[in-house]
Amino acid sequence: MPPPAASNAHRPGDRTFVGQPKPLDPTEIGLGSVVLAHEGPDEGWWEAEVIGINGRVFSLRWRDYPTQPTILRKATELALLPPGEA
Repeated sequence: MPPPAASNAHRPGDRTFVGQPKPLDPTEIGLGSVVLAHEGPDEGWWEAEVIGINGRVFSLRWRDYPTQPTILRKATELALLPPGEA
């Protein structure tokens, strides 16, 4: 009986994982992915690009405000863009 195949699936904590530009599932979030994040509890959700991954924390840059400081968010603090045309 052959040994079980090693999993080649990428994980969000993998720092070299280049994600889907518009992920449909949280496991597809990686470098270069565009996701939704919020600035604070009273703020709306805005598009942000993943520019770094450190364990379970994503470094993000606001898509429409690239000169703003980098923000850090856990995967549970992000939302996916709705499906459809970009």
